[in-house]
This record gives sequence, C-alpha cells and structure tokens, in this order.
Amino acid sequence: MKAITNQKREKEFYVDSVQFAYNSQRNILTGGYLACGVGDVLALVGRNGCGKSTLMKVAFGSLKAHHSYIRLNGERITNAFESKDVCYLPQDRFLLTSMRVRKAIDLMISDDRGKENIMSHPILKPVLDNLVADLSGGECRFLEIMLILHQPATFMLLDEPFSGLSPIMKDEVCAQILHLHDKKGIVISDHDYRYMLDIATKITLLQNGSCRNIRDKKELEMFYVPDGTFSD
Repeated sequence: MKAITNQKREKEFYVDSVQFAYNSQRNILTGGYLACGVGDVLALVGRNGCGKSTLMKVAFGSLKAHHSYIRLNGERITNAFESKDVCYLPQDRFLLTSMRVRKAIDLMISDDRGKENIMSHPILKPVLDNLVADLSGGECRFLEIMLILHQPATFMLLDEPFSGLSPIMKDEVCAQILHLHDKKGIVISDHDYRYMLDIATKITLLQNGSCRNIRDKKELEMFYVPDGTFSD
C-alpha cells in the first residue's frame, strides 16, 4: 500500500450510515461507509456478494438506500450523479455498441488534450475507427476506463475496472490512476485485489454489512484473503 500523504483535505466525498436491503430481504448494508479525499486511492474490499457494488451505487445515487448520509466537499447532497464532481464506472458496459470508438471519445471528452491522450494511446489508436461492438471485452473495458478517468470530475468510483483486462492493460490502468490521483480521489472495488492494493493509499473492508478501515493489508488475512498472502 502506498504511503498516505498529509495533504490538506480541502475536498472530500463522504458516505456514511448506509442501510440497504433488496426486496425486504436481510440487510446487505447496515453501516456502509466511504471517505475519499483528493490524493486518495481507496480500495474497497470484501467477499463476493457483501455489497461493494451496492455501496458504490448508493454513493453515486443510482440506487436509493433506506438510509444514507452523503456529503460532498462539506455539503450534504442526495444524489452525487447530479454533481459534475463525481463520476462512476459501472460493472456493465455503458457505451453504445453501434458507435465508433472515435465518436465515443469525441462525445464524452470535452477538452482537446484529453481527446488526444486517449486517441494516441497505443492500445486504442489501432481501433479508433472500429465499432464498439467489434471491440474485444478487454478493449471495450479499457476504453470505458479511459473515458471515465479523463472526465473533469474530482471523485471517481470504479467498480471492477480490471475485469476482462489483460495484464498489460491492468498495468496501464494502474499507471493512469497513479498519474491522476494527486488531483483526484479514486475509489476502486475489484476482485483482482493485488492490482488494487498495489496502488491503494487507503483500504476499507466491507464485512457483515458494515465497513472498517484497514491500516495494514496484512490485517486482511484475518478477514478476506488466506493466511500468508502478504508474507514477505
């Protein structure tokens, strides 16, 4: 885990006291919590089905919780998606398959420098004139990640960004996040915890409906990964 800086947290995305259940079933979230400031790469970890994606959706506002407290830059808000300061990468594809890659970049990226950075990237440059439908799963996911990371928003919620990516693509996504994180706050949830933890400055574990902050990734051997996973 990267060293946490003492940067003054002038901006913060704060989510607390999230309670949520599907169809009156048992509570999935009873005390969901996230706190991400500029300069943070927050790894949200937990076992399959524990509610990580649900917590992200509630934080963004695409899913309504039974109770939640959400604050953006010191002001309480209801739906983060109404703010230009928060964006969200869902697990599922969101690009129109009938659109060409170049057109998708033109539509989603407003500044010329950002467009050039994406279009000139070695992974995407060869497929600029392809339909999104013709991209491989990894190429499409990489394109979506690049489009999200180049948004002007300060805070980014990335749900399973490494899913379907080749090792080279995963390395490049990590490099992009590290390049941006001093100006942004980034929350990541992914089953590929090694890539996620390699770039994290903070770890939050979601377990039994509530969250706890983890100071050292070796603590995860008690709750999340097998003993010895992080032994030297």
